[in-house]
Order: sequence, then C-alpha cells, then structure tokens
Amino acid sequence: MTFTVSLAELSVFIIAIAFLILVVSAIPALIQLRQTGKALQEFSEEGKRFLSDLKEITHRVNGQVSDMEEAVKKLRDVTLKATGVAEVVIDAIKGPVVKIAGVMAGLTFGLKHFRKGGKENVRE
Repeated sequence: MTFTVSLAELSVFIIAIAFLILVVSAIPALIQLRQTGKALQEFSEEGKRFLSDLKEITHRVNGQVSDMEEAVKKLRDVTLKATGVAEVVIDAIKGPVVKIAGVMAGLTFGLKHFRKGGKENVRE
C-alpha cells in the first residue's frame, strides 16, 4: 500500500496543521484577553463609584468653604469696626489726656517754683 501525495495536497496538509497549531496557541491568549476585559470593566465601574464619591465630597467641601468665606467676611467686618472704634476712642481721649498732662506739668513746675522761693532755677 502506497500513498501518493501531490505537492499541492502536502502544502494544504501543512497549512492545515499550521492553522491548527495557531488556533490551539491562540486559545489561551483569547481567554487571557477575555479575563483582562472583565478586569478592565470592573476597574471602570470602581472608578465610576470613586468619581461619584469624589464628586459628593467636593460638593460638601465647597459648601463648607462658602460657609467659611462668610465667617471670614464677618470677622473682617468686625475687625474693621473694632479698628474704627479704637480710633474714635483714641481721638476722644487724646485731647483731655494732653490737657491733663499739661496741667499736671504746670502744677509741678509751679509747686517747685513756689517751694524754692522763686529765686532758683527749678527746671534742673
């Protein structure tokens, strides 16, 4: 029994075996690709949950920052008013204090002058 195979048949047989080897070796790669796709999808869903949480946190922080902004504005207004009150108090007290200091200095000079009989220099 002899088999006669032509060159075309041998070529087709070799191509079929090569294709079979290619398919068998591609199966694990396709399985890995499918697993990678699932992992990527899970990662994407986790990323969406993370972004929604981040959006909620950002919204809360923005609300708190606006509350802080109002508090800072009120503090600034109070500080400006306190500064204004301090200036008014200083302006109101400065005149009488200067007058009292002048009167005290005059009384001190006068008392020293009269005590020494008016003949000596009391400025020393």
